[in-house]
Amino acid sequence: MLTTRKPMKRSGFKRKQPVSIYKTAALGPSMTLIEKREAEREKRLADIAKSAIANALEKPANVALVSISAPTAPVEKESPLRSEAYRRAVAGLPCIHCGIEGYSQHAHENDGKGKGMKVDDRCAMPLCCTRPGIEGCHGAFDQYRLLPGGREAHHAQGRAWAKQTRNQIHESGRWPKNLPLWRE
Repeated sequence: MLTTRKPMKRSGFKRKQPVSIYKTAALGPSMTLIEKREAEREKRLADIAKSAIANALEKPANVALVSISAPTAPVEKESPLRSEAYRRAVAGLPCIHCGIEGYSQHAHENDGKGKGMKVDDRCAMPLCCTRPGIEGCHGAFDQYRLLPGGREAHHAQGRAWAKQTRNQIHESGRWPKNLPLWRE
């Protein structure tokens, strides 16, 4: 016996009106969702402050005093000395760690570097770059993985290698004419 299908009737389905993120009936006629979140946030902060004060009054020995001072002036960064000729002379030397020739880069000491801060070009040594299938000494040195002993060992060895490099360039007569000598 063949029957025909009839489309199902939707009963009880009514389309809801779109909900505005700014005003809803549940929040009240004048309070927006953003205002409600701000009010809840302020209440939480007030509760935290109230709890902190209560704890401080109960246990005064465990409370650290905080002093708030006036804003200080920003610290001026020193302009490190730059010399393209010196960087090229350093890069022309074999890697000071593994001795490979032809792959060296001018690598700064890590001591004194920071975000947006560089050190003097004369505080550098030749370290080899990364090549296909081989991690170079430069990358490992910058990530404190080249030598055992962590940061302190890398800082100490970087200073020693930079001094050795300066002496090697000076003694070979390749020190750039316009570049002042390093004062120890």
